[in-house]
Amino acid sequence: MRNVIRLELYLGFVLCAAAASPAMAQGGHAQQDAAAKPEVAAEQKPEAPVLDVLSRYQAAMEARSMEKLAEVMHPDVLVLEGIYKNVGWLDYRDNHIGPEMKEWKEFKTLRRTVIEASVNGDAAYAVQEATYSIVTAEKTMTLAAAETFVLQKGPEGWKIKHVHFSGKRKPMAAKP
Repeated sequence: MRNVIRLELYLGFVLCAAAASPAMAQGGHAQQDAAAKPEVAAEQKPEAPVLDVLSRYQAAMEARSMEKLAEVMHPDVLVLEGIYKNVGWLDYRDNHIGPEMKEWKEFKTLRRTVIEASVNGDAAYAVQEATYSIVTAEKTMTLAAAETFVLQKGPEGWKIKHVHFSGKRKPMAAKP
């Protein structure tokens, strides 16, 4: 219960801080990213390191690499997917994403658009929409997804502290 209250306070702080940020006042920024690395102008924007973490997260998923995923996840990460939750990296790794990745033959990002990214001190959040293709031994599925990430900057740099994933299978194209 204390972790839930702490997370709610943390999320509330991030969202309130972001609402007052200049990026939010200007309508934020949308960044299309099919290859996983957003372009950054010569003068680095404050959200550039956060976008880099999201690109590394995406690359880890596509590589189906627990080691690469561990590099961007905070040890105390909270993951919400639909109505399911995982508390902490070990729970997420051992009871959710690890078993899922073992079933995947391929995970591919077909489209990814960062809708909003905002940084305020050592806290940041990003919202993205994506389309993923996942191939298992039994089937191929395409998912339309909306994801919210909360990141925290610590001694090791930016880490994903919270992920909320909501996805829906897209219907398969009819065969002629």
